[in-house]
Amino acid sequence: MALLDADKRYLVVRERFPTIENLVAQYYITSYLCISPTQLSRIRRKML
Repeated sequence: MALLDADKRYLVVRERFPTIENLVAQYYITSYLCISPTQLSRIRRKML
């Protein structure tokens, strides 16, 4: 998973854990993905 770009890593996490965003803080998700909170916000906005 470390070889994937941030968008694909986020998709993998959402597929494995569909309710993760309701259970843990955004900070922990970004830390797990090794990205910044700003980067996660951009990824989410792009997916909508």
